[in-house]
Amino acid sequence: MDQIIDFIKNLGKTSDWPARWNCGTWSDFHGWLYISSDLAIWMAYFAIPVILIWFIQRKPDVPFLPIFWLFGAFIILCGSTHLIDAIIFWWPNYRISALIRFVTAAVSWITVIVLIKDLPKALNLKSASALEAEIAKRKQSEEELLTLNQRLEKTISLMSDREHKIALMKEVIRMLKSGA
Repeated sequence: MDQIIDFIKNLGKTSDWPARWNCGTWSDFHGWLYISSDLAIWMAYFAIPVILIWFIQRKPDVPFLPIFWLFGAFIILCGSTHLIDAIIFWWPNYRISALIRFVTAAVSWITVIVLIKDLPKALNLKSASALEAEIAKRKQSEEELLTLNQRLEKTISLMSDREHKIALMKEVIRMLKSGA
């Protein structure tokens, strides 16, 4: 427990380690390749959640929304580990690096658990072609129902006309019988 308290107390302290430039023998090319690669990875990891958020805002009924947010957090945290690795060349804060990695691991495993939990639901989702087939089948059923409804209305109309004619004929016969 003392180590955890010490870790938290000294979270911003960097004097325990030298900057990465001073660890080993980095050539300028090797160091800047490492730094620029980490920064490029961080920028891509930052852009992906921005795109996911843009997508979610345009399609608010997206299924499994919590998974999208977890993926976003996971990706941002993964990118943050690369950003801190680039920064460590000048500011050797390995404690913050460890903390970011720990949070990344926790969010990663939460994402895994949620994915495993929701996987059966995701597997039950119909494919686009299955949904299109169902829509086509429903449209055909609606057309058949409309045709049957039109026939029924026509039959009812014809029956009403017949009943009306029969009623008129009965009235005429009654009038003839009564001598009117």
